[in-house]
Amino acid sequence: MSDTRTGLSAGARARKDRDRAAVRAALEDLRKNTGVLIVFGGYVTDSKVLHLCESIGFSSIKDLNVEVQPGSGVGGRVVSTGKPFGVTEYLRSGVISHEYDDLARQEGIRSLAAIPAIVGDSVRAVLYVAMRTNVRFGEKALAEMTSVGRRLEQHLAVADALDGGGAGRTGSVRAVPSSLGADSPDAGSSSSEFDAALIHERMRETHAKLRVLSSRTEDPLTRMELESIAADLVAPTSSVTAAKLARRELDVLACVAQGKTNIETGQIMGIGAETVKSYLRSAMRKLDAHTRYEAVNAARRIGALP
Repeated sequence: MSDTRTGLSAGARARKDRDRAAVRAALEDLRKNTGVLIVFGGYVTDSKVLHLCESIGFSSIKDLNVEVQPGSGVGGRVVSTGKPFGVTEYLRSGVISHEYDDLARQEGIRSLAAIPAIVGDSVRAVLYVAMRTNVRFGEKALAEMTSVGRRLEQHLAVADALDGGGAGRTGSVRAVPSSLGADSPDAGSSSSEFDAALIHERMRETHAKLRVLSSRTEDPLTRMELESIAADLVAPTSSVTAAKLARRELDVLACVAQGKTNIETGQIMGIGAETVKSYLRSAMRKLDAHTRYEAVNAARRIGALP
């Protein structure tokens, strides 16, 4: 819906565009400083609705455009309380509402943390970090989130002052607890466990890229070499489990593990979406899985995926 139709004034439109650009810059800093692959966020409107509009690291969602109502999900809770919050096992969490599960399901997100950027008494923006692994965020990552959030607050406050919108008083990001996502007591809380999970997540991304490259090459020797390198990133498998999945089935699962849709997987592998579905159905049958993500988890359990 256009700004004209929603009745936004020129000044309000300018502030929205300015806040969005500031959020984007903060997310770039957040990804670089934390090493987390998925970051996203947005600005908060005068009606306290969080407009998620910027993301880095998503696989399936190209243009993020989600309105989060106050109190809903992780972000809505952050807007309502003005405090950082996070969960592990997002889709199973019992401490949040689940209006926005489709976004997490599309990207395979399991752990999520968010912090507010507060100017004066108002939450003006929310920044998220997310992982496809079930792990609490380490203290170093949370400290970096706090630092980036404070810089975003200062930027917004100064911009407001220059625009004549106020004295530029900057609220502070509330103290970030040593762990977020306390609803999942089995998740590791130490920074070392988080660092290990981050390394593992990067390894999974590298494995998927190698599988994609091997599926694209027409040279059989190069394909074998790329598959061998990819196999080195995976826990050793027995000959029985290794024979369980065909090469193309594993290629499809590697893409699914990165949140790719059937159409995107087909484009990457140079095959049709229906062919992707066929490989996926075959893999699910062999792994006794009922959904695509159950199949990914089952493949990981037998050591076919990292």
